Amino acid sequence: MQTISSGGIEVQLSKPPDCGGSAFPSAKDANKSLNKYSLLLAPGLLGGLLAYVVYPPLDQGFLVTFGVCALFLPMVLRLWSVVRKRLSEDAGRLRTAYVTSSLALAMLALLLLLNGWLDRSPQSVVRPTVVRKTFIQGRSVTKYLLTVSSWRSGRSEEDFNVDSRTFSRAAVGKSVTVELHQGFFGLPWSGNISPQ
Repeated sequence: MQTISSGGIEVQLSKPPDCGGSAFPSAKDANKSLNKYSLLLAPGLLGGLLAYVVYPPLDQGFLVTFGVCALFLPMVLRLWSVVRKRLSEDAGRLRTAYVTSSLALAMLALLLLLNGWLDRSPQSVVRPTVVRKTFIQGRSVTKYLLTVSSWRSGRSEEDFNVDSRTFSRAAVGKSVTVELHQGFFGLPWSGNISPQ
């Protein structure tokens, strides 16, 4: 440390603490920080899954695509930073990506939940014919899918995730009763599905 005196004013000069020659955190510290930020995605993800179970939208294509992109975007950016060995330098931008993606997921989940919960429109009922029954066996979960003839113009089929009981009772060539709701925000969703 060096002291300089000039006309009654003293200035002390000292070296800043050694940061390893870099203004950025180490890759290990950046990784720990980003792991915490990745937890921000959980509420939106869980809320979105709840909305899809309770108020399943009829047109899931765009909504699912948006949700998947919002979920994986920060992870892909993080992987790209790791591959380029720039995790420390990109840590700030990656934190922003995690926060932005978590807000997008939360807003999507809130939109879907409020669309069903606030919906006071009268329900309608359609009776389409079962075209196909499919089940997908996973490691811990089996997904049951009913494909029915569509009642909407411009579409030939509609797909519905159902429980195992409804799946076993439904028969190809027979009709099922599907409750339809308009949705508070104009996003139609389906209620109970009952085999005839």
